Amino acid sequence: MSRINIGELSLNYHEVGSGEPILFIPGMMGLLEAWKFQMEYFSNRYRCISFDHRGTGESDKPPNAYSTDLVAKDAISLLDALGIERAHVIGTSTGGCILQVMAIEHPERLLSATFNNTWTTADAYIRRVQTFRQKIAKSYGPEEYVEFSSLWTCGPLQFRYGWQELEQLEARQKKTIAPVDVLVGRLQMSIDHNRVSDLHKITTPSLIIGTKDDSTVPAYLSEDLAKAITNSELVLLNEGGHYSYRYNPMGFNDAFEPFLIKNSTKGK
Repeated sequence: MSRINIGELSLNYHEVGSGEPILFIPGMMGLLEAWKFQMEYFSNRYRCISFDHRGTGESDKPPNAYSTDLVAKDAISLLDALGIERAHVIGTSTGGCILQVMAIEHPERLLSATFNNTWTTADAYIRRVQTFRQKIAKSYGPEEYVEFSSLWTCGPLQFRYGWQELEQLEARQKKTIAPVDVLVGRLQMSIDHNRVSDLHKITTPSLIIGTKDDSTVPAYLSEDLAKAITNSELVLLNEGGHYSYRYNPMGFNDAFEPFLIKNSTKGK
């Protein structure tokens, strides 16, 4: 992992492989390790990049307000700093909200856009989930917030079959966790995100991947996004929960790879 300056902000990022670039945007917890299996799998043909969001991991944690628009600007600035003109971009959960902003505001920078387990705007269910997470952070502190978030978003199967991987990820989350006010601000950005009226402007080739057993971001929200983005493709995985790319990486990669190949500039 390396650090790179984008304006006054320093971001922690990691890249591996060569070829057309893929930028992997993590979700609310914001750690680049979330995409470990995809970075490993696709790095033999692509330049794979991920980063810790501002306010997470080893990246700077400014106390000022957070928004999906602001983190989208960070992602574009990261591409600039790395000398990347255009990239395939994939975002999960809140990362998918960030990608919506990128696809609306900076379509010229995207080769393709893949949205995983995300939403168009926070409905009553998403608001309840994120508001309760804010209460956990305020009442019990950052470490308990990490444990509750894992419990809520991972589900029992990942605890049973992927505990070692989850434990390692939790350890870095706890080691690098932001102050409570930053946690609350990041959660608020996921509640406040709303670009519904602009989604029809997205012309970038788009894939939406949802998971039928995701209890954090239900599959109907992926269906809503697919309806809002003209000519987008929708794939609903049967299992994998909110972290399908970690719990069911082969199934996830099988859904993502054909779309990636179809929209690659190689051979065109």
